[in-house]
Amino acid sequence: MDIQKQLLVFVNPASGKGHALKEWNKAKPILDKFNVKYQVIMTQYQNHCHEYLLKEDLSNIYGVVLVSGDGLPHEAINALYARPDWEQISQSITIGVLPGGSGNAFAKTLTKISQLECNSESCALLIAKGMTRQMDLILLEMQQKKVVSFLSLAYAFISEVDLGSESLRFLGGARFDIYGTWRALFQKKYQAKYNNQQMMFRYFLAQKIPYISDNYLSAPAAKIDDGYIDVQYLEVGDWSQLVKLSLKQYDGSHVEIDEQGNVKPKGNWKYEKVKEYTFEPITNCPLSIDGERYPPQPVKAKVLNKILKVFCY
Repeated sequence: MDIQKQLLVFVNPASGKGHALKEWNKAKPILDKFNVKYQVIMTQYQNHCHEYLLKEDLSNIYGVVLVSGDGLPHEAINALYARPDWEQISQSITIGVLPGGSGNAFAKTLTKISQLECNSESCALLIAKGMTRQMDLILLEMQQKKVVSFLSLAYAFISEVDLGSESLRFLGGARFDIYGTWRALFQKKYQAKYNNQQMMFRYFLAQKIPYISDNYLSAPAAKIDDGYIDVQYLEVGDWSQLVKLSLKQYDGSHVEIDEQGNVKPKGNWKYEKVKEYTFEPITNCPLSIDGERYPPQPVKAKVLNKILKVFCY
């Protein structure tokens, strides 16, 4: 007799000022209304989700739902990608998210594409209806490991804001605004090699999806399935450039996009769509990959086109 397949739901109770469980409770009635079967796991420690998905039998699972910010999806996707049966998993398991953290860029992107509001009810509706879409990932090859990224690699200003504001998590998404304002007023210079060219940066961000958080449209030309990485950077120059352009990233107005989809950056801002790139930090600044801290090290990045299924219209 066939066993009915179900969702596997991971809830991070410590995420988003502790609101992840409340967000899950908002989503449950919608899944129940559609008679969706699910198993819930409350994560107990860092990498709990990763360890489970890496080792357990997932033959009766058709979807993995992450209730958290963007850290838990990073954990889950990398666990699935590292499994010996990844090729099969990538076809049989779909990823869903509920916005239960500080950033929620993944949830914002999937609901925006689906023309829905970014909330747990909308995400639950996407999951319950079972509509799926293939999206890209970025393979990041480093000295001692390979990582896949669904969101971004950041260095310099963005990395400092993302990782430096961790002590302000109790503020929710406002932590990025508060710490970002302080860091923009007291800017630093960061040396690195981008595609083997040594440069001095104020800002470096390579994205796969358009949002870096649920209210920050930092890469308006990015698409989840176009086979490109959207790389933006600002070299050292006029101090005010970073302040002015960062403020415009809330709505994506820091660049212009014509009817053909071509991007025209403003000022000294650089915006490139690439299929691969190399990056080597020189200044001692950590890398932020999908919002997670990694030590500064050389990275070789390339797009893996349409290899992840997500719940999305």
